[in-house]
Amino acid sequence: MNESRAGRPPILEMSQVSFTWPRQQEPVIDIDHFLIEAGERVFLRGPSGSGKTTLLSLVSAVILPQQGTIRVDGVDLRSLDGRHRDRFRADHLGLVFQQFNLLPFLSVAENVQLPCRFSRQRRAQALQAGDSLRQETERLLQRMQLPADILERPVMQLSVGQQQRVAVARALIGRPSLIIADEPTSALDRDAQQAFIHLLFDEVAAAGSSLLFVSHDETLASGFDRELNLAQINSAGVATQPEYLQEAG
Repeated sequence: MNESRAGRPPILEMSQVSFTWPRQQEPVIDIDHFLIEAGERVFLRGPSGSGKTTLLSLVSAVILPQQGTIRVDGVDLRSLDGRHRDRFRADHLGLVFQQFNLLPFLSVAENVQLPCRFSRQRRAQALQAGDSLRQETERLLQRMQLPADILERPVMQLSVGQQQRVAVARALIGRPSLIIADEPTSALDRDAQQAFIHLLFDEVAAAGSSLLFVSHDETLASGFDRELNLAQINSAGVATQPEYLQEAG
């Protein structure tokens, strides 16, 4: 296994990875080598249909490649069965989805704390950061510039921009090793985006996490350790991705 800066292994390492969707002739992902170092903040951009969503699904072990190796936090994802992949994802990954994936029947606080219900590791790390889950939830929401009095409100009563910030707080709670953020500023106006990214940087640094930030908007790339176009690492063609995934990225 390669080692990154400060002698720490990469948080993400992909080697000879190929993935082809069913009924497709050519791979949508064909990556010779790609890594993210521990603590690194990487901005990944690409047009709609370029395979960004497929790549994130591979990194988060939602799908597995037909060929190659993906290691996250030193663990080969293909060595895990479905149950252990689910456990690994809950313990090690903080995910910010394009569609937020908040649960409408839960309150704001319950949505933020959801990872701690599925992962003892995330719960323990959240309690190390605060005296209680509620205190850590309040702190994260405050850092996301949301008032504490919304904690018990149904999450669907919030504006779209507020829901997006709740989704980010949920990804951050419990200090996961890798934060994967898929268009996390899409619901924010231009004035709020840069301030929000700086807050995200601060929280990622405080948690000692790495950040993979995916967006088509390259104006947001300032301040990241590295900026990449997906085409730089993925030799597969855009046209090979199934139509039903192209709008998602």
